[in-house]
Amino acid sequence: MRVLKGRVVGNTVVVDEVLPEGADVEVLVREAGEAFVLTDEMHRQLDAAAESIRAGRGVDAEAVLQRLEKM
Repeated sequence: MRVLKGRVVGNTVVVDEVLPEGADVEVLVREAGEAFVLTDEMHRQLDAAAESIRAGRGVDAEAVLQRLEKM
């Protein structure tokens, strides 16, 4: 997983990186007046977290949900 920034041009999301054809993406859209800005440090933290998950150090979503149910 990667975090990318982009801009909508002609109803198309344009990013500065080439993505593989057919890649699944999720888009978070700021509403007018909303501030959602990722600092460079936040981007680094997200990248590190994604790398940790790829390395098998993540927590299964089902396990998290089970823990929450016990609270």
